[in-house]
Amino acid sequence: MRRLGLVAVTLMLTLIVQTAAVFAVNLQIVDSHPRDGATGVHPINAGIKVYFDRDVSSAREIASNAYQFVITNPDGERPPVRVLYDPNNPEMVLVVLMEELSQDTEYTLTISGDFRTTQGNFLGDDYVIRFTTRDMQRDMNISIAMMLVFLVVIMFVTSRQAKHKAQKEAEEKAGGKVNPYKVSKQTGKSVTDIVAKAEKQKRKREEAEAKLKAGYADQDDDDDDEFEEDNDNHQVQGPRPISAFSTYRSGKKAKAEAAAKKKAQAGTTHPKKQSGKAKNKNKKK
Repeated sequence: MRRLGLVAVTLMLTLIVQTAAVFAVNLQIVDSHPRDGATGVHPINAGIKVYFDRDVSSAREIASNAYQFVITNPDGERPPVRVLYDPNNPEMVLVVLMEELSQDTEYTLTISGDFRTTQGNFLGDDYVIRFTTRDMQRDMNISIAMMLVFLVVIMFVTSRQAKHKAQKEAEEKAGGKVNPYKVSKQTGKSVTDIVAKAEKQKRKREEAEAKLKAGYADQDDDDDDEFEEDNDNHQVQGPRPISAFSTYRSGKKAKAEAAAKKKAQAGTTHPKKQSGKAKNKNKKK
């Protein structure tokens, strides 16, 4: 009986240990950035985000879990890292590189299976993330090449536009004459259509120039008519003083003229060079 009890207790303890082990190995990584096999990772201030399926930001396990993240290069060198936790996102761990990585090089981040939480959940198996850094020199060469191509295209387009503009101005100076065979070769249109179009454009230009000239002539005639209507000059026989045309009279001048007129009407008391008859006539008056 005692033997059966010992066997039962042993089986129960084994079952409890196995059950605890099963529930302990259930921590999982659900995502990462960059993901495994990523390329073009910037080598300066690089960082890897690892997302777990539960809270891993327990302060009691942070110190021990800091050694569960290791980054190595192809030569086995381990650049220093720093493990950070975000209280606003407790399921995420940020692994920050403390030095600049080599360009165009594959690196491996290994998360140890001993990574665990306060509740006793641990990762179980090592988790590996491989990524390749960007070739900055190649990116610079590509940027320079694209810039040169862009400048060449701009110069080509600008020179072509200048050439077309100069050709158009030359044609306009030549009276709108075009080479129908050359235009036909460039556009694929028939020579007859090109000649007809050129003649039509020529007639339109001539009509526009005629209307423009007619408009200028009418404007000149109107200006002459307005000048003649506004001209208020009069021709005189000889020079005359300004007072002859002025209607303004000052007070002194008006008084003097009135006194002279009155004296002329009354006659003078001392007439000069008068005959005796004239003197006697004045006395009778």
